[in-house]
Amino acid sequence: MNFRKSQMEDVDRILELIEMAKSLLKEMGIDQWQNGYPNREKIENDVNKGISYVLEIEKASTEKTDFDKNSNKKIVATIVLSPEPETAYDNIDGSWKTTEPYVAIHRVAVDNSVKNQGIATKILSYSENFCRENGIENLRADTHIENIPMQRVLIKQGFEVCGEITLDREPDVGAKRIAFDKIVKK
Repeated sequence: MNFRKSQMEDVDRILELIEMAKSLLKEMGIDQWQNGYPNREKIENDVNKGISYVLEIEKASTEKTDFDKNSNKKIVATIVLSPEPETAYDNIDGSWKTTEPYVAIHRVAVDNSVKNQGIATKILSYSENFCRENGIENLRADTHIENIPMQRVLIKQGFEVCGEITLDREPDVGAKRIAFDKIVKK
């Protein structure tokens, strides 16, 4: 597996992963990501800011799957690791574990063909390594109140529920999210 910063040529694949996640959320009756967000402009902005990452796997020589025909690698997950403070995190109904600088996790999506194979867990582990390498000891995330699969992954990775936040940006102004925090050990 290879965890790396996203490149502009990855945007189409990242959008495919986002669309898979949108469809799955819709099937589960969750209104998260059902209003045009995230879109190409947002993903391209993430790449340009250098905060978008992907997880690639390599094809085994006998494997016949939908790998890029020009490569033996396939992007199977994406995540945004943002060091920018989130204004919505300033007003939490609850309390964060620490007030230290943090990296916020956003826009996690995993290819449906590798669901339930530990890929989300792996990308969160890589995120912790990113924090360690950059001297940041705090990871934060938020997710839809009904997004139980993401909540389970976060809790499995040692994140703790800290309370509830209210989103303050379009297109989800006023939407409630469960807030998670994790102290990253060096």
